[in-house]
Amino acid sequence: MRVVFCGSGDFAVPSFRAIVGGEHELVGVLTQPARKAGRGGKLRHTPIAAAARELSVEAVPCEDINSDEFLEMLRSMRPDVTAVVDFGQIIRAEARGIPSLDTINLHGSLLPELRGAAPVNWAIMRGYKTTGVTTFSLIGPVDAGAMIAQEETEIAPGERADELKVRLADMGSEVMRDTLDMLASGQAQRVEQDHSQATFAPIMKKSDGVIDWTAAAEEVTNLVHGAWPWPGGQAVLKRSDGKDYPLVIARAEVAAGAASLAPGMFDDELSVSTGSGWIRILELKPAGKRLMAFKDFANGYRIAAGDSFLT
Repeated sequence: MRVVFCGSGDFAVPSFRAIVGGEHELVGVLTQPARKAGRGGKLRHTPIAAAARELSVEAVPCEDINSDEFLEMLRSMRPDVTAVVDFGQIIRAEARGIPSLDTINLHGSLLPELRGAAPVNWAIMRGYKTTGVTTFSLIGPVDAGAMIAQEETEIAPGERADELKVRLADMGSEVMRDTLDMLASGQAQRVEQDHSQATFAPIMKKSDGVIDWTAAAEEVTNLVHGAWPWPGGQAVLKRSDGKDYPLVIARAEVAAGAASLAPGMFDDELSVSTGSGWIRILELKPAGKRLMAFKDFANGYRIAAGDSFLT
């Protein structure tokens, strides 16, 4: 079967590798163009472009897959399937209709739950205990097409979004491979989504990472882990000397006991009170500094009972 792969980000790399090493004929790879990044404005290629170079596969930079130029390129590739993973572009009807069998997408949730750009982050931030991956046929509405295959996994206690995303990408590569095999053999069973059960996972904003210390301890840790590495669990430490220190909390855990101090305050053991319960900070990143263990931060900044986070 002839396959065109459209992908850009890290989440797409395991699926790309699986297709390159699989039984189907990869006839084209499209990825987002290199973009300027960092203070020096150096061009940064996509993870798929980097993986393609490593595997000696040509990846074509694509500014707009719906343009006349790329529609003609797609037609010339004569794909049976276009496989889309973490591509970063909306694929309109004309482009979706070029493959003889289907244009499919791999999504990092158990659809119809968590449609949208950040399903891994929101699964953790909303306290989901399980999530997974889904392959489905692309249609106009976002992540709303008929499902072909799904696989479920438990979210481990304390698992952060960056860690879960790696696991789901690896799991998704197997589901993508199986989906292509089913399409090639004519055994793919498409199941329409129950749109009444849809939930949404919009693109993350910086404000989504601001910690509300009046929330329950579990909600605070869910936010910390779901928002990492961006925008991160943002807090401002107010020292007893009156100075404020903005920082990002990278890892935390719920601590035993009922909160007895105002939300955001440190106790004698340097646990932090929340609206309901305590949390223990494990890792954090002060503004402009490296990621560090909380005990190193506490020693260096001389954190003491009575210090608190702004609420």
